[in-house]
Amino acid sequence: MDTISPVVADAFHLLCSDLYEHLDEAESLADKTQGWYREDVDTARKLIPDLVLVIRGLLLEHQVAPSGDCRICTSAWPCPVVTTIHGLIKDPDREFVALVNRAHNGG
Repeated sequence: MDTISPVVADAFHLLCSDLYEHLDEAESLADKTQGWYREDVDTARKLIPDLVLVIRGLLLEHQVAPSGDCRICTSAWPCPVVTTIHGLIKDPDREFVALVNRAHNGG
């Protein structure tokens, strides 16, 4: 079995670190303990659609192929990526579910 070179491993680490840093910045906005400024609200309104776009992009990539497998993972569909996304988004203890329920119930 081949293993990746240390240079490639470092590149993967840098890529992941960069992505996690970006997500940490988004999360820090939500965790801000002081009042939000108008700029914070504007940023959140831009950030949420961006994050939704990322999730939709992942789901689009991991669609079922005619064989019944994931197009990308080649594992049985729904693949681990789809089931993980579904589990995280539909977790009843997370705020997304509460937000959607409020929207469907008129407020």
